[in-house]
Amino acid sequence: MNYSEIHKALKDEGLTWVMVADSIGCNYSHVINVCARRTDSKKVAKSVALLIDKDICNVFPDKPDYQENKETKKAVIISDARTRLVAAGLVAA
Repeated sequence: MNYSEIHKALKDEGLTWVMVADSIGCNYSHVINVCARRTDSKKVAKSVALLIDKDICNVFPDKPDYQENKETKKAVIISDARTRLVAAGLVAA
């Protein structure tokens, strides 16, 4: 997503740059600069993606440093699924 698309998505959620910055605990210009790709902040990028209910990979596809390690994420999801299946008695521990 580009800056304008992110801005529109935030507005659609009823959020302004200032509200986003206040919720993250930083200055609104920092949020704007991250979304405009003038500075980097994984924390701000992840927060913005979460607030617009999008995966960070879709919001900042041009920033490989922001991407989660897909193998680690996959392992966590599988482990969680297995734990729930064991708890439900559907698979052996």
